[in-house]
Amino acid sequence: MDPHRVGAAVGIDLGTTFSVVAVCRKGKVEVLANDDGSRITPSVVAFFQGESYVGQAAEEVEAPATNRVFDAKRLIGRPWSDEHIHKDKKLWPFDVIEVNGTPRIEVNVSAKKRETFAPEEISAMVLKNLKKTAEDALGQTVTKAVITVPAYFNERQRQATKAAGAIAGLEVVGMINEPTAAAIAYGLDNGSSTKKTVFIYDLGGGTFDVSVMVIQGSEFRVVASGGDTHLGGQDFDARLLNHCLQDIKKKRGLDLLATKDKQSIRELRRACELAKRKLSSIAEVTLNAPLTRHDWLYNTRITRALFQDLCADLFTRTITLTEQVLTESKLQRGAIDEVVLVGGSTRIPKVRALLAAFFGGKELRHSVNPDEAVASGAAVRAAVLMGDTQANRLVKLKDVTPLSLGINTLGGVFSVLIPKNSPLPFKKTQSYSTTVDYQEQCGSKVFQGERPLSKDNYCLNKEFWVDVPSKPAGEVSVDITFAINVDGLLTVTCVEPTTGRSQKVQISQKEAHLSDADIRAMIEKAKRYQREDDDALREVQERLRAQRFF
Repeated sequence: MDPHRVGAAVGIDLGTTFSVVAVCRKGKVEVLANDDGSRITPSVVAFFQGESYVGQAAEEVEAPATNRVFDAKRLIGRPWSDEHIHKDKKLWPFDVIEVNGTPRIEVNVSAKKRETFAPEEISAMVLKNLKKTAEDALGQTVTKAVITVPAYFNERQRQATKAAGAIAGLEVVGMINEPTAAAIAYGLDNGSSTKKTVFIYDLGGGTFDVSVMVIQGSEFRVVASGGDTHLGGQDFDARLLNHCLQDIKKKRGLDLLATKDKQSIRELRRACELAKRKLSSIAEVTLNAPLTRHDWLYNTRITRALFQDLCADLFTRTITLTEQVLTESKLQRGAIDEVVLVGGSTRIPKVRALLAAFFGGKELRHSVNPDEAVASGAAVRAAVLMGDTQANRLVKLKDVTPLSLGINTLGGVFSVLIPKNSPLPFKKTQSYSTTVDYQEQCGSKVFQGERPLSKDNYCLNKEFWVDVPSKPAGEVSVDITFAINVDGLLTVTCVEPTTGRSQKVQISQKEAHLSDADIRAMIEKAKRYQREDDDALREVQERLRAQRFF
C-alpha cells in the first residue's frame, strides 16, 4: 500500500453484531473482504496478554469471556441511567461501570493490568479494522467514510458514532440512516425508472428500522421513518439464553446468573445464537453448549415453535412499529409497491410470515444481500459526497428527521420546532416571549422526542441563554432557530432582535460525553493497542486459522 496515495471514501455499516465496508468507484459498488476472506466482520474486540484483537480473531483467541467485548453499539451515546443498559449488563460477560454518568467497559487487558474503555473506543477498534480492510483491498490510504446509523438514533448517539470514527483515524464526511442506505442499494439493484413506493424493513442484530420511501430512477425520497434502537437478533438470543438458564437451574441446580459464571454464560450464549440461526432453515435443533467450568456438555432440543413463543412479543413489536410508520406516512398498505427485507434477522421465518400477513400476502423482496445492502448504500452516498459524478447521477437523496426536536417551555411543555419526518435539510424560526416580569435572560434546553412534556423526552444536554431587556412579561421576545443538516446534525440559534444579542449552540462531542481532549486521549490509547508490525498480525491470524482445523 502506498501511504501517500489517498483512496476513495468508503461506506461503513457499523453493526451491533457484524460490520461491513464497501466502496463505490465509477458507479460500481464493491463490498470488500477482510483478511479471513469474509465480507462481514464480527463487531467484537478481545483483549489478551496486552494486545487487542478484532473481528474473527477476537472470536477465536483464547481470551477469557470477561475480556471479549461486543454490543458496543447498544452502549454508544447512551447515559448510564438508560434502563436498557442495566437489563443487558446482566447477560454480558464483560463489566460495565459508571463514569461521570456514562457507561464504560472495564476489562483485564493483561494479567496485571485493568483498563476502562468508552463504547466509542470499542467501536473505533472495529472501524480501524474495517479501515485496514479497505486499505489492503484498494492499495491506498483511506481517511474518509460515510457511517450508517439506525434511523432512530438520537443526536447524541449520532455524534458519539462520529467521534468513534475520529478515534479510528477517519473523517466522517457524512452519516446516513440504515434503511435509507439499504433503499439505495435496492434501488440500484432494481434498476427501474418506474416510480415505486417502497417499505424498507431492516431487522439487524441489535436495532430495528423501518422507512417508507419513494424511488424513481435516481430520486430517493424518504417519506417516514421509525424503529427501535434496542430490538434485534441479540434480544432473540437473550430470550433463548434465559430459557436455557432456567432449564439448567432445573436440571442441575446450577444458577449461572446468581454465581456470576460469565464464562459459562458466554458459552451458552454462543450456542443459543447458533441454534437460532439453524432454526431459520430447520424446524428443530439440538442445542449443545460445552460448559467447560463444570465439565458438562449441556444439550436440549429447541423447536422453531418454542423459539417463536419465546420471542413472540418482540416479533409483534416490529409489526406494531411497521403499522405506526405506515400511519405517519399517510399511506394505505395497498399503496406500498415493494416490501424490502434487510438485516440478518429477517431470515427468521416467523418474522417474514408476520410481515407478509400484515401486507396482505404481498411477496417480500430479498433480492439485495441483507448483510451487505446497508454498507453498499453508504458507499454510494460516500461517492456522491466526494463529488463522484457517476454516483451523483445514480442517487439524489432526500432524507427526513427520525425524531421531533424542540425546547422546554413554560410548565415543562415540549415545544416542537422541527417535527418528526421533516425533510432534510430543514430550518425553522419561531418567536417566544418572556413569561416572568423583568426577567434579564431568556433561553431553554434542547429536547428530542415525541412526548408532550419535556421531562418524558430525551434531553440533549444543551441549553442556550441570551440577555434580554428588563420589561414586564410578554413585552420581550426572542427568535429561536433550529437548523438541521443533511446528516441530521443540529444547530440552534437564539437572537434577541432589538439588541442583536445571540447565542448559537451545536450538538458536539461534548454532548456525546466526549471532549476533544477525550478523543485525543482515546486516539493515543488506540495506538497502544494496534500491533506495530503487520507481519506479526498476519502471524497471529495464521495461527488462529491453523487452530480451526484441530
